[in-house]
This record gives sequence, C-alpha cells and structure tokens, in this order.
Amino acid sequence: MSQNAPYSYATSLQVEQALALRLNDTANEHWTKAELNLYIAEALREWNCIAQPATWIQDASFVYTQPSTPNLPAWQSTGNSVNALVGSNPTSPRTQTLNDSYCYTLAQYHLLEPPTGNATWTGTDQFSLADFTQALQRRRDAILQATACNVAPIAPLALTPGVNRVQLPDSTSQTVLGVRRIRYIPAAAYGSPVTLWRDDLLAMEYFKNDFEQTPAPPTTFDVLGSPPQFITLDALPNVPSSLEALAMLSGGIIAPPTKSPLLIPDDWYWVLKFGMMADMLSKEAESTDLERAAYCEQRFQEGLKLMIEMPWLTQARIDNVPCDTPSVTEKDEFDNEWQSNPNAQIEIVRGGIDLFAVSPTIPAGSSVSVTLSLIGNAPIPASDSAFVQLSRDVLDVILDEAQHLAQFKHGGAEFKGSLPLHQNFIRAAVEANARLRESGIFAEQLRPQVSKQEQAQPRFEETPQ
Repeated sequence: MSQNAPYSYATSLQVEQALALRLNDTANEHWTKAELNLYIAEALREWNCIAQPATWIQDASFVYTQPSTPNLPAWQSTGNSVNALVGSNPTSPRTQTLNDSYCYTLAQYHLLEPPTGNATWTGTDQFSLADFTQALQRRRDAILQATACNVAPIAPLALTPGVNRVQLPDSTSQTVLGVRRIRYIPAAAYGSPVTLWRDDLLAMEYFKNDFEQTPAPPTTFDVLGSPPQFITLDALPNVPSSLEALAMLSGGIIAPPTKSPLLIPDDWYWVLKFGMMADMLSKEAESTDLERAAYCEQRFQEGLKLMIEMPWLTQARIDNVPCDTPSVTEKDEFDNEWQSNPNAQIEIVRGGIDLFAVSPTIPAGSSVSVTLSLIGNAPIPASDSAFVQLSRDVLDVILDEAQHLAQFKHGGAEFKGSLPLHQNFIRAAVEANARLRESGIFAEQLRPQVSKQEQAQPRFEETPQ
C-alpha cells in the first residue's frame, strides 16, 4: 500500500543538507550522505513512537475469501509473514521491512566502524560481528517477552488421554516465551472445542480437588505451578484431542550472512539498537565506554516502557460497517467460543500487536472485506526528491534529534553537548501529545495508554506511579 503524501514543502535532500549544515559538514567529510539519511529516518521513526497521538494513521483494506473446504487461517497479521499458521497482508502500512543487518549498520556508524551490516567483519579489534549478533539476539528476545509484540498461534499440541501435562515446544528456531490463550480441541466426533481459562494449580487443588483423578474435558490451564515450558490442565483428557494456543514467540538463532527479521514493528527498531549497543559498550578492554553504555541502556528502558503501551489499531470496519475491536481475552469472556459460533458478534478480535481475527469465522464459500485504521510505519523518503511527510512545526526538532544521533560517535563533550537537542525533541513530542488529546471527545478511548489485551489480561504487577 502506498503511503499517503499530504506534505510537499521539504524534500529529503533539503532536510539532509540542513542536517549537514548543522553539523558543519556540508562536504560530507565526517558524516556520509547515507549516514545522515539513516539518522533522519531514525528521528522520523522515533517521532512516530513518542508523539503517539500525532502518528501516521492509514486505512488498510483487505478481502478474505473462505474456500468451500475451509482453510483460511483464523489469525491474520498486519506485520510480518514469518509464521505459516498466520495469514499475511504484505500491503499493510505496518509491514515489517527491517532486519538485523539494518540495526548493525546504524550501530557501526555510531561506533566508528565500517558500515558493513551483517557481512564479513572488516572493522577494528574492539568488536566482532559476533558481538553484534549475540547482543541483538539477547535484547530482541527481552523485548519480545516484555512487550508481547510477536504473538501468534503455534502448532497444535497433541494430548495423551489420561495425561494432563503437556510440554511447550522449544528449539533453536523458536521458543514459547509465554502463553496468552489456549483452546481444547477434541478429535472429530468427540465433542466441541472449549476455550480454557487461565488458572493456577493451587486454585485447582482448592476448587477441584480430584482434578488429578478425573477423566474429563479440561476447563482451565496452569503455567504458574508447572515446570518451565509445561502447562497443566485441570482434568485428565479422556478422548483424543489437542490444544490450540496463542503464544508469545521468540526469534530464531541469528546466523549471518542470512538476514534475520526483527519481529518488532519497524518504527521501534531503535529500542533494539540501543539495547544492543549498551551490551557492546559494556564489554571489557578497549571497547568499554560505560558512560555511553549507560545512555544506551536508558534509551532502551525508556523505549521498552513505551513499547508496552504501543498503539497499532484504532478502529475497524467489516464490509464497511464499523465494529468493535476487543482483545481476545475480552472476546472470550463475553462471546465464549466465538470461533465455533456462526452467530458470534461481528468484531475484529485483537490477538496481539499486529495480529487479528474476524468474528464470526468466515463461512465456507463466503468473502468479507475488512478495513483497519492502522498506525502506519513512519514514511521514509525513498529518494532525494521525495518530500518528507512531516508537519512544518516538527521539522526543527526532527533535525535536533538527527543531529544528536549523529554526535553519538564523537562521544565525550561533543556528545554530551547534544543532549539538550534530544530533550527538545522529547519536549515537543510531549507537547504534541497534550495538544492532540484535547482534539476529540474520545481521545483517551481512541488512543488508550494501555493495550486492550493488557487491560483484560495483565502480565505485570501494577506499580505505584
């Protein structure tokens, strides 16, 4: 899907030249043209993350057709196509395009190393390509756990009749970081699917004391009292059956020169970049720079907090009729077993960031049109002549942030001296948020501070502000 282009006052080349002028490097001796454009792109993406009410919203329409023999994936993605159990929408304005090599390139510029991405290392002895790959892999999985931004179905888990404990899959290609939802699926002719409720073993003991002896369809599941990577059911399955799960998934092992997907929305890659560099600058010997490592860690933690609250979907329509967009937990609570109910409420169900399902399940031989109002990726100019899609009042602080990012590689007093530029950028985003929150009656409902899924099924203990 092409990006909307409402602004036509400043080209990419003009903005790049303005940044070079600020850096007093119009001949590109210290910062190359490619490098400057990467810093401008990062500032645009940061703005789309931090000035959340001012994000680039786009309507994306998709048509889904259920074959006469139903095989359409229940869950659809607006982000990526890495999971074969999920339908993909490559024209989505949220399609993930960045990879690990892109992150390495930015970090290599910051660290005054050759910008070779994930190619054979040609830099100094301070670092190696393994430093980049291992740090990125660790921080990526930390982000995926903390933010639940890679939720998807996993392959059905077969149940053995009479056994109420099942192991979750784990391999070098993927790990289940957490379970968000489970359905019990009896084999054909053995009954109907049942959505299980999350519980714990002590509750099972108190309220269903004979659960370890009872052959019956389960109704709840436990992860709290079970061994790592196992779940326990509140009954002993008594018929051939399986479990269908939505889970938070890790990434696979990163192995250059193959490029690995980030599995996080494009605009948030900078959080991963700063986390990776915090680790790299904390190494022993000549690569140690604890002051800049602390700065990177602070940026990582700030970004992580914002990611937990990240918006992605504001409104939806099915066949051009507005509908609600509940979280999967809300949907299960108020419209139980909606996936097997042809009369379920017509809604778009949020399974996780960039993951949704159509309710009710599309009947065999039918089609539906779905329109989603999405928080699109920040539009990054594709050429020198392309216009920067940004309101005029924001351009100056975008240049502030880009200049601040460019100064990182100088370190010391020059980098410290650029910190007020970053603070200007943050202040402008906060002011934009405050201003736009007053622009509508239901501003807080349209852009809630906490995701619907986190409200319905909290993953973290609420801490005092």
